[in-house]
Amino acid sequence: MIILRPKQVTPANFARFGSVVTAPQTAPTSQAADYKFWSDLAHYRIDGETEIGICTVYHMPVSIITEVERHEHTPEILIPINAPFALPLLRDGDSVEQAELFRVGIGEAVVIDAGIWHGPCLPIGCANSSYFVIFARRTPHTDVRKKEISPIEIMQKGQDRG
Repeated sequence: MIILRPKQVTPANFARFGSVVTAPQTAPTSQAADYKFWSDLAHYRIDGETEIGICTVYHMPVSIITEVERHEHTPEILIPINAPFALPLLRDGDSVEQAELFRVGIGEAVVIDAGIWHGPCLPIGCANSSYFVIFARRTPHTDVRKKEISPIEIMQKGQDRG
């Protein structure tokens, strides 16, 4: 069984799967006494109407992933609402040993490119985590392909294999 521990998401380590939005380290695009605005932090293309959903995931005593999914025609944007989550990802053609697990915290967002396999997000350090999901409208009904994979066990900080 493959064992993964989450690593903090950064634009560099996530680039092969999509893009990351983090707190900008540059001067604002525009600002005044009552605001600061940064533009152009990430890019994605969605043809047509989009939808926003909310997913809540729950901590399980043992987290083992045996299935992943992808959306062939749309990127997927994930934004934590109340707690960080761990996001498992795998590129098409990669072996399960090449899967990666990213920690995405409040104040960050990820844009998963179309065609990237991903597992369920998992809450980190709490009983549950909710996050916004943004993609092309009707994606859950028309653009979800799933496949079984060899088991991947998700280990969080402080956990030991029992």
